[in-house]
Amino acid sequence: MFARVRSAWNDPSPTVARLMLFAAGTFWSLGGFFIKEIDANAISIVFFRCLFSAIFVAAFVRGRRFPGRFDGAVSVLLFLLLLVTYVESTKQTTAANAIFLQYTAPIYIAILGPFIISERLRPHDALPLAISIAGIGVLFFGNSGSGETDGLLLGIVAGAFYGAFFVWMRRIRYANAFAITFLNCAGVAVLLAFVPSVWEVGPEEIALLLVMAAVQFALPYVLFARGIAYVKGAEASLIALIEPVLNPVWVALLYGEDPSTATVIGGGVILAGLVIRYAVFREPDAIEVGVADLGVVPEGEPEKA
Repeated sequence: MFARVRSAWNDPSPTVARLMLFAAGTFWSLGGFFIKEIDANAISIVFFRCLFSAIFVAAFVRGRRFPGRFDGAVSVLLFLLLLVTYVESTKQTTAANAIFLQYTAPIYIAILGPFIISERLRPHDALPLAISIAGIGVLFFGNSGSGETDGLLLGIVAGAFYGAFFVWMRRIRYANAFAITFLNCAGVAVLLAFVPSVWEVGPEEIALLLVMAAVQFALPYVLFARGIAYVKGAEASLIALIEPVLNPVWVALLYGEDPSTATVIGGGVILAGLVIRYAVFREPDAIEVGVADLGVVPEGEPEKA
């Protein structure tokens, strides 16, 4: 039995690889619930999640290639900014609003790509990006009178940082995915350790953060890193959309927070734009990974983890 599991892990079939990506997206989708459930500020949540995640991922880092100092420093900074803005957005508005706005990252990828990694904006990107922008308008203006404006603005900023982070990940794809993730998590933990308020967390929150780091981050990342090596980027991007779909579902079922009508419509429009981008206008031979919780591109041939 163990030998069969090991064989499926080391050389997964396309079906098993897709299941790995689906499972990763499902585990990632629990993030909204954990953020809502944990009674701690955004800085504390980001710090402990990254600290514990770095410890978990450290087991996969030995012998892996790390990015250069400058590339690594920028990566850590962008990772810090996207995490803090996303978590704070989830705290100040609904989890559905925060996750849908974060998934507008392709808009910023298209804008920043030509300047950072010389990836030109293709004509067929215009339609899905316009659809996603329309979805942002519906979501934002439909909820702006609910007292959640700050949270909505933070969600938009989180999407921008997510896009910038993804573009930077493509720039440093010469480095190993596990090494990049360890560096990002450890770097963020070191930077935030000096913020006094970060330690204002009780034992119950620490326990929840430990579970969050293991179940919502480390485990799905390992599954994603393995599965993405055997599935084309466009298809992986579509499978990863299970995260924004399930995120508000878990929060509604487990936390009792229901999204507004404007959120459902606007979020649906944003997802439609992403589906069009990765299903209709996909490039079959391109090696690209869409917006997932990490957005890390594997470097070359699949590795045995």
